[in-house]
Amino acid sequence: HQVVHYQLSLPGEQEHRAVAITVLRSLRQRRGARVELTRPDLDDLVRSLSGMTVNQARQAIARTVLEDGTLCAADIQRIAEEKARTLGDDGLLEYFPAEDNPFELGGFARLKQWLARARVGFSKQAAELNLTPPRGILMVGVQGCGKSLAAKCIARQWGLPLVKLDAGRLYDKYVGESEKNLRRAIEVAESMAPVVLWIDEIEKGFTPTGGDQDGGLSKRIFATFLTWMQEKKKEVFLVATANDVFSLPPEFLRKGRFDEIFFVDLPDPQERATIFGIHLSHRKQEPSTFDLDQLVAQSEGFSGAEIEQAVIAGLYRSLHEKRPLDTKL
Repeated sequence: HQVVHYQLSLPGEQEHRAVAITVLRSLRQRRGARVELTRPDLDDLVRSLSGMTVNQARQAIARTVLEDGTLCAADIQRIAEEKARTLGDDGLLEYFPAEDNPFELGGFARLKQWLARARVGFSKQAAELNLTPPRGILMVGVQGCGKSLAAKCIARQWGLPLVKLDAGRLYDKYVGESEKNLRRAIEVAESMAPVVLWIDEIEKGFTPTGGDQDGGLSKRIFATFLTWMQEKKKEVFLVATANDVFSLPPEFLRKGRFDEIFFVDLPDPQERATIFGIHLSHRKQEPSTFDLDQLVAQSEGFSGAEIEQAVIAGLYRSLHEKRPLDTKL
């Protein structure tokens, strides 16, 4: 009771802006560095620093400028890459810049329709109506059918950065460290808002299956995560995937935790044709030169991942036999 506790949170946008301006002025005066940034470019630079400490932001800017003595709009991507390395070193979150997200999603018509509607939740008009931004979605179903890919495509469609939380890295052998790791991961994700937070196979990391064998650790982790899902105020859109819906506790599935729950099944014929076209185009093949109807018929019961591997296997065979890829391969 004689000590005042003060929680130091990660810096916000204004602090990052002040750091960026201070570092740029210092480098310009001492080393003659050239700064070729417009005001929108400076705003993009400040946003790219979200999730970093003041010292990390200062080092990232300085390192980028010292490489060639110039800071321009093209260098913002380097700072994003530096942030990805910084978050990767911490081990809790993996950062995927919006610029490095070229993934396409075949099928998922209902999900795409819902995303188009939900996107307006980030607008000023929605805020004026006291509508909160979308909280997140849960995707369950057959493995290999694009659940993880959908998380990347959501971030790309909304133009948001994507961070992945590896639940297995939260757990630590020392008492109290696991809960601390979860709180730190949440704090970093919230400091980057608006952002898409992706948790793959959530049933393996956030379900209280340990009982009392782990001293109640899994229960505490689960309770902390549920409370954050319910009470979070920042614009962190949670995308969770699960292969086994029956292993998820009912607390996860009730309304208020997720906006919607989507079941992902094997692709239908039209979706398989789209998936074939995506993977063929991605590997510099012209889909119109193939008999897609025959490919679709032969791939009955295939998942999206199996279709991709079929295209890859055909390309390997064509390279080995030194002839162009065709439908028969």
